[in-house]
Amino acid sequence: MKKYFIYCFFFGIFLISAGVIIGQINSNLSNLVMGIVGGGIAVIVAGVIIFLYTNKGFWGKRSTEATTNAIISTVALLLILGLVNFLGLRYSLKFDFTETQLYTLSAQSQQLVKNLSQPLTVYVFDSPPNDFDRKLLRDYARNNDRFQYQFVDPQVNISLAQKFNVTRAGDVYLESIDKKQLVQTLSPDNRLSEVKLTNAIAKIQQTEQPIIYILQGHGEPSIEQGQISLSQAVNTLRDKGYIVNPLTLATSPLIPPDADVLIVSNPQQELLEGEIKIIQKYIDDGGNLFLMYNAQTKVNLDSILNQWGVKFDDRLVIDASGTGDVFGLGPSITIVVEYGKHPITQDFNNSITLFPWARAIISDSKENITATPLLITNNQTWGESNPEGETVEFSATEDLPSPLNIGVALVHKNALSETLKPQKQVLKTENDKSEETEISQPLKEEDNLPSPPTMKTPQGENQPMVKREKPPETKMVVMGNANFATDGWFQQQLNGDLFVNTVSWLGNQDDTILSISPKEPTNRRINFSSLQANLINWLALIIIPALGFIVAIVTWWQRSR
Repeated sequence: MKKYFIYCFFFGIFLISAGVIIGQINSNLSNLVMGIVGGGIAVIVAGVIIFLYTNKGFWGKRSTEATTNAIISTVALLLILGLVNFLGLRYSLKFDFTETQLYTLSAQSQQLVKNLSQPLTVYVFDSPPNDFDRKLLRDYARNNDRFQYQFVDPQVNISLAQKFNVTRAGDVYLESIDKKQLVQTLSPDNRLSEVKLTNAIAKIQQTEQPIIYILQGHGEPSIEQGQISLSQAVNTLRDKGYIVNPLTLATSPLIPPDADVLIVSNPQQELLEGEIKIIQKYIDDGGNLFLMYNAQTKVNLDSILNQWGVKFDDRLVIDASGTGDVFGLGPSITIVVEYGKHPITQDFNNSITLFPWARAIISDSKENITATPLLITNNQTWGESNPEGETVEFSATEDLPSPLNIGVALVHKNALSETLKPQKQVLKTENDKSEETEISQPLKEEDNLPSPPTMKTPQGENQPMVKREKPPETKMVVMGNANFATDGWFQQQLNGDLFVNTVSWLGNQDDTILSISPKEPTNRRINFSSLQANLINWLALIIIPALGFIVAIVTWWQRSR
C-alpha cells in the first residue's frame, strides 16, 4: 500500500502544479484551474487516508512523532512566510532614490486621485499588458478605491472597443459616469505618461471650462509659437482643460464678461487710459488679474495698484549668491528657493524657480485686502539702481536691500452684489445631444457701460448673458517677472508649475488640486564637442596607457641596475 500512497502523492502534486501553470498562462480559465488544483488536493488526501488505514500502528512509532513535528514546523514556517508576504503585498513600502522621484507619483497626481468623488475607470486597449503601464496604474489605484483600470484586448472585447470608437491598438481612454476622454495612444516607444493621465483626470472632472484671456497689442509675448512667446504655457493650460484666448482691448470695448482670469504679461508700450479703465471695471466687477512685469519695463497701472497696496520697484534684482554658477547663469537671473505659505506654492518646499531680469514687489497693508508673499529671495540679493554701470555692487543709499519679494498674491473681500456675466461653457460629453441656453435680462441703459462684445459658443451661436452674484473674493497676483513663463524658461525647474498654479488659483479652482506637476525623466546625456570627444579618446586609448608603460619601464630599469 505504501507504493500507492507515493503514486497518489506525486500525482496530486502534478495536478496542483498543472493548475497553477494554467492559471498563470490564462487567467480567464479560473474554474478549470480551481477544479484541477482541487482534484490534486483530493488525490493527496485520499492517498494519506489509505496509508493511515493500512498502517494501524503508524501513530505509535517514534519516527512518526519526529516526522509529525517536522511537518508541523514546516507548515508553521510556510504560514508565517505567507502571512508576511501577504502583509507586504497589502501594505507595501517603496523607496525612490532618484533625483526627480521618477518612480513615485507626484503630489498633484496623488491629491487628484484622493479627491475623486465619482468612480473613474482607465481602459487600456492594448494586448498584452505592458508591465510599466500596469505598475503606473497600480500606483494610482493605491490612492483611491474609486480609481479602477482595465486592460482590454480590442480584438477580443469588440463591443467595448466599439463603445469607445477605438481606431487602433494602444488607445487609452478615461470614463467617469457618462464622460469619455482619450488620454493618449501607446506605442513601444511611447508608454503611458503620468503627465498626460493626470491632466486627463483633472480635465474630465471639470464641469465648466475656465476661460483665460491674455492681453495682446502692446508688444506682449505672443500666445503662438515665436521668438518670445507664451506658447508652452498656453498649451499646458489647454491640456488641463482651460480655454485660452488673446484679447486686444483696442478692438473690444470691454473685457469679455466670461473671463475667469486676465493675464497682463510685460507690455512694451504703455496701456492707454481707456484700456486701464476697462481693466479697472473688470476688477471692480470681481474679475481676477495676473500682472507680470520685467525689470525696467514701464508700468502705468498705478491707479489699480494703489488700491491694492502694491507697486513695482524699478530696480533690477541682482543675485550675488553664486548659486546661478551651477546652472551657468549670471547675477541677473534670480534663483528662488523660499516661498510663502499659500496654495500656489504650498508644495514647492525648497525647490528652485528661476527669474531672468526680475524686479521686487513692495506691498502695504490695505483694508479688506490680504497680501501673501510668494517668492522670497535670499540674503545675497538686492535691487540694483544702476545695472548698466561698469561694476555692480550693493549701495546702501541707492539700492534696495534683501530679502526681496518678487511675487505677491492678494485677495479682496467683496460686498455681495450682482454683475453681468455670460453663462459658463459646459463641457459636453459624447452622449450629450442638446445644447443648453438660458435667456437673461439685457443690460440697462442706466448702467452707462459700453455695449458688451458678442459672445460666441463653441457652436458659433450668440451666447446670452446672465445675472450672477459678485464673487465674495477678487484675486490678484503681481509678479516682478514675466520671462519665467516664456518659452525656454517655462520648463525650467518649477517655473511652469508656478505659472499654472497661479492661473488655477486665480480661476477659483479648488485649491486642493494645486501642486507639483508630474515630472518627466531628466535628460542626462552629456553632449561633447568634436574636440572634447577626440581628447577623451586620446586620453583613454593612448595617453593613459602610455603613461602606464612608461612607469613600468622606468621601474624595471631601476630594479635591473
